[in-house]
Amino acid sequence: MSNDSQGNISSSGSLSLPEHTLAEAAMANQAFVEKLSDDLQNVVKRAIGANRRPPRRLKSLLHGTQFGHPLHPAITDVPIGAWLLTVILDIIWLVSPVATGWAARGAEVTVLVGLVAALGAAITGLADWSDSYGAERATGLLHGLLNVTATILYAVSAGIRFTTGSGESAPAAILGFIGLVIVIYAAYLGGDMVFTLGTGVNHTAWEAASEDFEAVMPLADVAEHRLYRVMAAGVPVVLMRQGQQVYAISATCSHAGGPLDEGTLDGDVVECPWHGSRFCLRDGRVLTGPATANAPRYEVRVRNGQVEIRRAGRP
Repeated sequence: MSNDSQGNISSSGSLSLPEHTLAEAAMANQAFVEKLSDDLQNVVKRAIGANRRPPRRLKSLLHGTQFGHPLHPAITDVPIGAWLLTVILDIIWLVSPVATGWAARGAEVTVLVGLVAALGAAITGLADWSDSYGAERATGLLHGLLNVTATILYAVSAGIRFTTGSGESAPAAILGFIGLVIVIYAAYLGGDMVFTLGTGVNHTAWEAASEDFEAVMPLADVAEHRLYRVMAAGVPVVLMRQGQQVYAISATCSHAGGPLDEGTLDGDVVECPWHGSRFCLRDGRVLTGPATANAPRYEVRVRNGQVEIRRAGRP
């Protein structure tokens, strides 16, 4: 078989593109996704005030910082549950003429509840996604696009239901069935981001805790109002001295693992250099998102001129 400039003819007679053409297409697609992600993240960050001076209350609220738990996954349960119930009610009125009235009306209500909740899930999800990068950012973009597609389908479905007057519409029900399949796959991707890629998990959750006080550095070497990185039981800890008082918390940002010892110090508050989460060095409280989990606090004492620390809460 002969070859031409556009492709190769395989032994079976099918046309295959040259490998360099496929590679170029993949690179172009990746570049497009990266550009789209960069632009969208910049828009979201401006909208939620991510680049403003602390305390950035709106950003923290959308992340769930004040609640000590990410807000997005809690809200997503509502549209998924509502639209699952919509499908169940649609099946009931489709197969049982006796239940036509109440089931169809019930489906109208649940599809609307799902749409309202989906708006909240989208806003909080965008806030979380705006601080992502790499594989989790790409997966999150697909996760979001699928959810937007499903929401559009349910919006059209709702419109059809209310124009019929009775709420009964086979096309509206079919759109709901398709939407639920898309939502379930999008939820799978969301779970993949958390359980496989580690998005949004507490990066200090598995840190070893020191049982006993451990000397980490001489007190004479600890200047005031500076951050120091030390190790205790193999765990990085950040120290800061104010007068005769020394404070210590985990040096790992609970949001994405950023090094707090390389962050910006403002009084007794340290700001993560990666995504701007802020923690109080006195007690480890998270003050500003995207982090939602407090930083583990360490007890500090000085003996024989040495700063000794151990994880707080130990006997």
